[in-house]
Amino acid sequence: MQIKMTVRLLDENGEKAFGTGVALLLRRIESTGSLNQAAKSMEIAYSKAWKILHNAETLLGISFVEKFIGGAHGGGSRLTDEGRAFLEKYEVFSQEANRRTEDLFRQMFPEALD
Repeated sequence: MQIKMTVRLLDENGEKAFGTGVALLLRRIESTGSLNQAAKSMEIAYSKAWKILHNAETLLGISFVEKFIGGAHGGGSRLTDEGRAFLEKYEVFSQEANRRTEDLFRQMFPEALD
């Protein structure tokens, strides 16, 4: 038997503001330099990716991504310093919460591990 936990940050109304999907989208933006390419790599529409990002930014009051236009290779997107810092804290928190949950699971249900 195993346990799986997902960390989601909710706003004051219980609406999902940030979770693994937003974190993955931001990491893909970081690696591709493009919201459009990030969306394609996740096999979601650009409009859905934009909505996910806009929702997180609105609910949390953080600008996660800055867009730039033009140049020899066209425009793109990159994480803001504030967005990167938030993402990194979320990832550390999520990893630690999962580690502690696994420890607690082993403690409470040792028979499930046999």
